[in-house]
Amino acid sequence: MKQHLQPVHIMLDNETLSTHPNAHIVQTGLVHFCPETFEVLGRKVISMDAKSQPGAHIDVGTVYFWFKQLWETQQAVFIQDEELTVPIQRGCADLYRFIIDSCRRVWQEDDTPTVNDLHHSVNIWAKPAHFDIPQWENAFRYAGIQLPWHYRKVNCVQSHINRATAKGFQLKSVPQLPGVHQPLNDCYHQISILKAIAEFERT
Repeated sequence: MKQHLQPVHIMLDNETLSTHPNAHIVQTGLVHFCPETFEVLGRKVISMDAKSQPGAHIDVGTVYFWFKQLWETQQAVFIQDEELTVPIQRGCADLYRFIIDSCRRVWQEDDTPTVNDLHHSVNIWAKPAHFDIPQWENAFRYAGIQLPWHYRKVNCVQSHINRATAKGFQLKSVPQLPGVHQPLNDCYHQISILKAIAEFERT
């Protein structure tokens, strides 16, 4: 393992066809951000094709939920250029590549990080962590690819909200971005929440 590697922070948000830990993933937003300034350092959207995903669950109620969303949201998440969608196995590889590129950006080097490097340095975030993260853990398991993060480095935005709310933080003070249920916008919103909590706790 390389010595004194700076932490790398990735916000992740999924849109799925189920609320189960092994949900079928339709689209994922990834945002690499600085935990001190909350500046966005990199971003990516991964859209999966319509093929079945090994070990994944589809729920009729969740499908119906999508039918009730704004047409613009349905179009952004589901109506994709076939050339821009990938099988879930390729999605795992693309997510892994995004994390490696984020590490190289922070560490300012071209060497490919080892899995050990990633497990010591990559902090993965979601809201809540127990929803989005296990869905990718399931996908990586079936793809036969080792996770690029360690379970000790999983962070939950909702837990931060709960602790701050108990001290008087008002979640409504963080404006909701347009495009709810579009994963990249949801990632930006979740980073804005972390920033607002940090500012609240400094006062």
